[in-house]
Amino acid sequence: MAFGKIYGMASNPRTQFVQAAAKYEGLELELVETNPFEGVSAEYKEKFPLGLIPAFEAGDFKLTECVAIANYVAAQSNAAGLLGSNKEDAALVQQWTLWGNSHLIGALGPWILTILRGPYNKATVESCKQRAQDHLAYLEKHLSSRTFLVGERITIADLFVAISLSFGFAKVLDAEFRATLPNTMRFFNTVINQENVKSIVGQPTLIEKAIVYTPPKKEEKKKETPAPKPKAAPAAQEEEEESAPAEPKAKHPCEALGKPTLVLDEVKRQYSNNDTKDFFEWFEKNYNPNEYSLVRASYKYPTELTQVFMSSNLITGLHTRLEASRKFLFGNNCVYGTNNDSIIEGVYLIRGSNVEDIFSVAPDWESYEFTPLDLKADRQFILENWSWEGDCKGKPCADGKTFK
Repeated sequence: MAFGKIYGMASNPRTQFVQAAAKYEGLELELVETNPFEGVSAEYKEKFPLGLIPAFEAGDFKLTECVAIANYVAAQSNAAGLLGSNKEDAALVQQWTLWGNSHLIGALGPWILTILRGPYNKATVESCKQRAQDHLAYLEKHLSSRTFLVGERITIADLFVAISLSFGFAKVLDAEFRATLPNTMRFFNTVINQENVKSIVGQPTLIEKAIVYTPPKKEEKKKETPAPKPKAAPAAQEEEEESAPAEPKAKHPCEALGKPTLVLDEVKRQYSNNDTKDFFEWFEKNYNPNEYSLVRASYKYPTELTQVFMSSNLITGLHTRLEASRKFLFGNNCVYGTNNDSIIEGVYLIRGSNVEDIFSVAPDWESYEFTPLDLKADRQFILENWSWEGDCKGKPCADGKTFK
């Protein structure tokens, strides 16, 4: 008889992590294949209102968050010692498991999914790639004198990190990159080839060359046969039926502000072509508060945010709908935190000072709270937001989108 049900995707590293932990405890979990990209049913949301995946169910007991589920499964008897042998080791096991969930998968997931599922954003890919490299360098150094992450035996931390690496090795962490990680590869091969892990993950795929984004081919436009020109109407009819004049196109409210001394296109050009810190020094010298304003955009409903990549897509949608204000707007909007525990905070440079003139062109602008920023007083936050770095309200920057 199954100990409980695990809802998730068989190919998902977080689901595999929970399954592997159950294997070590000798517990049987029934996998209910559930794909978040296809949407979850109303019945599923009755059990798990936020629609989170993976999720666990055993009778009336329900649980979400893969780390919590794996801890619960491993704690049934802790026969395999997956939770550590003492309080200090238990804390370190938690540290490494949460590191893997927040930072390792937090970088690999958006990097891979942005390429495979879109919408593609080069800045997102490069940012996640750099974050993954930084965190893997940290892991490589830690493993230089250790077989496992904590102690002398496998723990759930090893399971999570090794299975997450398998996800990366199959898609973006290619042969050239793996060659720089000898300690990590030794660790990976040790853990992934354990029977309890291999029975879940299978034979790992080690990609030779990292996947890259391939833009879709443009469809060739079919040549249309021009329609025959209509015959001229009789002169008398022309006199009787005069066509109504076309309505003039409404101007953007910022058109009335005239031309500023600092051209916004130059701001965008400087940002694109320079390191952010160098750009920011240039920006501080040229910023004119009489022509532009800096505003903070805070998403009002953070409890509704789930997966980090979905929150990033939410920002992309907002930016798409702000097209009509492109000539008068520049900035960045970032996701801070981890899956199911994140916020969205942006910093924008706008022409003039009227937020509504700029943002009301997007129907979802009212989902944000806008507050003015001061370039000197708020310098650190503005710089970090535009660099996709730092913390906000205690949560690390996970992803960002630029509007330019």
